[in-house]
Amino acid sequence: MKHIFGLLLSLLLLVPANNASAQGLNGIRVESNTPIEVFVDGVKVCNMVNSCMVANLRRGTYLIEVFAAPSGGYGSPQIVFSENVRYSGVGIRDIFVGGGNSHGGNIYVPGMLRPMDDRTFDEFLARVQAAKFDSDKKDIIEMATQTNLFFTSQVKALCQTYKFDSDRLWLLKQMYPYIVDRQRAFLLADLLSYSDLKEEFRKYAQSIDAGT
Repeated sequence: MKHIFGLLLSLLLLVPANNASAQGLNGIRVESNTPIEVFVDGVKVCNMVNSCMVANLRRGTYLIEVFAAPSGGYGSPQIVFSENVRYSGVGIRDIFVGGGNSHGGNIYVPGMLRPMDDRTFDEFLARVQAAKFDSDKKDIIEMATQTNLFFTSQVKALCQTYKFDSDRLWLLKQMYPYIVDRQRAFLLADLLSYSDLKEEFRKYAQSIDAGT
């Protein structure tokens, strides 16, 4: 509820994107070289603009969806970007959406987290498995979450490198804010053996989703 209230308040503070820095605002800014519609957590915040600034967002993770006008002006808008974006609550988080590259038409600028690709994840997983001490393993994982997002399947593979439920619960809590496909993340609770730990993870996930 707090997350939704904060988003509604931010909609009242929408400003032209090119004036955001001058006014010292915080938030997420989406830009494109073609007109776009922007949704934040399912709420439309901008309609067919090239720059969209959602100001004064609280720290948390927001589902950002961007739709482009249909080719030739006929038909429904086409989705060109859909990701859970983690926002620190400080400064402006920039997302540029355009065309012409191999990432589904999306162009990511510095500061925009994106899911770790399969090849990089395989290398990352090998480093985690090779770590001699749990403290080293945790350091590697924590460092990775600073610059990457992850899929549920990747988190599951990481979780299976731990034998004990206490370590698995730590990992799930560490990784959950950075999971892209959270609609599948409920499956991760099955990696825990004890019902009380499963419930602890579920409550933690709910608190993150609520932005609390």
